[in-house]
Amino acid sequence: MAQLEAKESMNRMFFCGLAILSVLAGFRLVCAQSLSAKPVAEATSEPHIIPIGSPLTFGGTNVPDTYSATTTFSSTPVLVDNGKVKIWQKQVTTSADGEWDIFYTQIVDGGPLAGNIDADWNITMDYNLSKAASFDAVFQQWVVNGTPVGPLTNGIGSICCAEASNPIVPGWSYYNSGFNVQLAAGTQTNWQQIYVDPYSLVSDGGINPSSPNEFIFGLHFTLQPALPTVNLVISASAYGAFPTFGSSSWIEIYGTNLGVGPQGWSSANFTGINAPTTLVGTSVTIGGQSAFVDYVNSTQVNVQVPAGINTGAQNLVVTTAAGSSAPFPVTVVADNPGLLAPSSFDIGGTQYVVAQSLTGEFVLPSGAISGVASQPAKPGQTIVIYGIGFGSVTPTIPPGQLAQGDSTLALPFTISIGGKNATVSYDGLSPDEVGVYQFDVVVPDVAAGDKVPVTFTLGGVNGTQQNLFIAIGN
Repeated sequence: MAQLEAKESMNRMFFCGLAILSVLAGFRLVCAQSLSAKPVAEATSEPHIIPIGSPLTFGGTNVPDTYSATTTFSSTPVLVDNGKVKIWQKQVTTSADGEWDIFYTQIVDGGPLAGNIDADWNITMDYNLSKAASFDAVFQQWVVNGTPVGPLTNGIGSICCAEASNPIVPGWSYYNSGFNVQLAAGTQTNWQQIYVDPYSLVSDGGINPSSPNEFIFGLHFTLQPALPTVNLVISASAYGAFPTFGSSSWIEIYGTNLGVGPQGWSSANFTGINAPTTLVGTSVTIGGQSAFVDYVNSTQVNVQVPAGINTGAQNLVVTTAAGSSAPFPVTVVADNPGLLAPSSFDIGGTQYVVAQSLTGEFVLPSGAISGVASQPAKPGQTIVIYGIGFGSVTPTIPPGQLAQGDSTLALPFTISIGGKNATVSYDGLSPDEVGVYQFDVVVPDVAAGDKVPVTFTLGGVNGTQQNLFIAIGN
């Protein structure tokens, strides 16, 4: 019992402490019950849904007469309609994926907007969207010599709305939101911002039609989330980065638009001992079955492969709030085990397996990694090594569950150090972890050296895909 308690305590200390090393290797696996991963906000930038300097065709009917002008998106006023009208635009970023585009129409001589109050009054334009976006808010404002006017009570509902304010410019306006019009990237042609028939509704609403000499309207756009794209899938890079993998193994998925974050799972994401299949809106299926999601950012997702997937070619799909990726072909094998050996343990071109003594020191040449306590192991000493992808255990612990207590590999396992088989006192899932295997190994009587090879077999098959070493002292 004392040995078991020591082993479990050591495991928790080791694996949590190794999280930083695993991150350096590109694979992030955390202690689900003892380490709370905190999300880090991704940097925001201006979306430029209508890019600064993009072409803009702006036209009015009866404003004060009919004209059309081609200009560019700019805050610098441009004279149109033979110098009678001044138009300009402003852009206000509201988030990393949202912006207001505000358009101003002003009569230069201070006269009324309409040349004929009994005729139609219309503003249309063509503009370019750099990316697909939703049109989801609008405001319209009449101005007299710089002062917004209102209310236009009679018939104003035919324009859009009846709000007295908006979130972007001061004063009376007619604001509407809560709708969502999906627009494709490219030119939006003949965008009809306002059409009034007849213009006399201004006077009907209590405004002298000869007084408004400026009209301002704003369009709010929000980028449509891009679909996720998968470019590469490998087994966990700190454990070998193999192109194929088996059920219950850990894999890394690389691509674009894979989710928000970075975010790793914490105890709050678990239901009892069951790991989540969705994290910050990202989920993954392999062969149509849900994987267990440990970590998400926009370019990487780490998951544990579910059980019961047929071997051979399968499709992997990442799904976010924007939708699902195209199926990405992967190859599932019966088992493809690997031992923990991150790139941070590649010292001078020698890839060391991660092993730890019962006193917490890493088994490496002394001082091999600055700031990391290490010393060579000695024959007869018990060390702990970790792995993934070693298959079923007894009693059964399915993927996606925190291991409770001890277990034993279903397939025979051997590990050799310096060409001699070592005694393995424990080979099963690491308690309180998900899908991580723990091997308690007694170092055999081998010659001392800083580069002693480590090999293993599973079910009689050599694990030949990793070339690993350990340091042995006298």
